[in-house]
Amino acid sequence: MAFGVPAGQVLIMFILIALGWAAFRLHWIGQESLKGMTNLLLYLVSPSVTILAFQRPFDADRLRMMGIVFLVDLAAFALTIGIANALFNRRVVPDADTRTALRFGTVYSNAGFIGIPLAQAILGNDGVFYTVAFIAAFTVMVWTHGASLFGHDDEALAAKVRRVAVNPGIVSIVIALPLFLFSVTLPSPISDVLGYLASMNTPLSMVVVGVNLAAFSLRTVFSDRLVWLGTVARNVLVPAVFIALLGLLPIDPVARLAIVISVSAPVGAFLVIFSVRHDRDTQFATRLLCLSTLASVVTLPAALAAATALWGSA
Repeated sequence: MAFGVPAGQVLIMFILIALGWAAFRLHWIGQESLKGMTNLLLYLVSPSVTILAFQRPFDADRLRMMGIVFLVDLAAFALTIGIANALFNRRVVPDADTRTALRFGTVYSNAGFIGIPLAQAILGNDGVFYTVAFIAAFTVMVWTHGASLFGHDDEALAAKVRRVAVNPGIVSIVIALPLFLFSVTLPSPISDVLGYLASMNTPLSMVVVGVNLAAFSLRTVFSDRLVWLGTVARNVLVPAVFIALLGLLPIDPVARLAIVISVSAPVGAFLVIFSVRHDRDTQFATRLLCLSTLASVVTLPAALAAATALWGSA
């Protein structure tokens, strides 16, 4: 269990990345198509995943525990932001685009793809529910703090507030949460459309990564010192910190392990998506995501094994 399931999910990601790489090399996909696919992910596909995740009957006990997990997740993000800022400051990383990618990659994992399938396979439906709480916290943070990393310092306050409040991630939560609270099941035509869109999340995001990867030599993935530092921070340091701290919290052990699965996932695809959208250095971002994902074949199962050894079986 500890090694086979995560390794299988990572293998799927790399096959999809390879297909995107081949499509670009064969001139099936160009730069204009890349931006279109990125917008499709941000404005249609990702919100559909969030809304469908909340399509479940209301339960007061689950809501209370989900609220606790959500607060723990927000605290986890706050701590990780502090770690990222301390590790990758201006002195260590003078280049602004590279520093932004390293900080973003350290804080935001690929929990959307890795987290839910792993939670389902290892922890069952309860694990999926608590992973949804992490993804909700992730959505709030990635569209506020995460988006601000790619913003402009001279942006007016009103524009910043509008960008944070009216974006597909926040809007999708505003729609999804009342549906859960009132046990509203979306009718078949709408739920089917959302299901079709949500099913595009993993393949489309990985194809976008593969297209970016095709722009440079794979040798540069392994020769960049900062890419290795970012991978160690995301894949090793952050999971180790939270395995130690979460063991001290008196919360549901299933919820606790669901958080570990989410924080131990490799660098999130949002790093490349945001880099494309904001015309940043996509090559470094893609190298970081690629090496982190490759390393997660070993580091993610190792994190789960360490957590279960320290805490006992969930």
